[in-house]
Amino acid sequence: QKKLKRADIGLIPEDWEEKSVGDFVDIKHGYGFKGEFFTENPNENIVLTPGNFYIGGGFKSDKFKFTTETPLKEYVLNDGDIIVTMTDLSKEGDTLGYSAKVPASDCHKYLHNQRIGLLCLKTNAILPDFLYWVLRTKSYNQFVVGSATGSTVKHTSPDRIKQFTFGVPSLKEQTFIANLLSSLDSKIQLNHQMNCSLEAVGAALFRRWFVDFE
Repeated sequence: QKKLKRADIGLIPEDWEEKSVGDFVDIKHGYGFKGEFFTENPNENIVLTPGNFYIGGGFKSDKFKFTTETPLKEYVLNDGDIIVTMTDLSKEGDTLGYSAKVPASDCHKYLHNQRIGLLCLKTNAILPDFLYWVLRTKSYNQFVVGSATGSTVKHTSPDRIKQFTFGVPSLKEQTFIANLLSSLDSKIQLNHQMNCSLEAVGAALFRRWFVDFE
């Protein structure tokens, strides 16, 4: 049985290195897209907001905000980029600090908004997908929320996120853990999509039966 030691994330195996987020990444602020260019008409330019994060992390593909402003190339996100929320409107900070991965898209540009942090890897000593899952743990969220500023709207900072400590296993173990969690997450996403489809069918039937009386 492995001996354990404590980090911000909780108890970790003694043979894992205790590191901080800042040992591996810098966190880049986004651009302040101008409100006058926001539009409800869909186009290729999607400005990501904290509303595009699920509670507990992960990318939420709805409630998109579009802009007609021409984005600077440095604020166009790439497939697989890891982003974190820097602002949260909920009382409990349900999404504050949590991570999401930018999905692939042939028809959209996902834009790096100022309320979103972009992880910029500094070393190959950690697997990005492993760090992605570290930043989806409840202990990490509690660490960030515990020092958040603001009452109605909670804010955090790159420096605070970079202070969080956690256990780092070998790259082989990181790969195993990340692959396992990603597999489970794919099943959860599939179930979520099925639930959304069933909700849409239910709403359509309700309208036909009780509004249109068909």
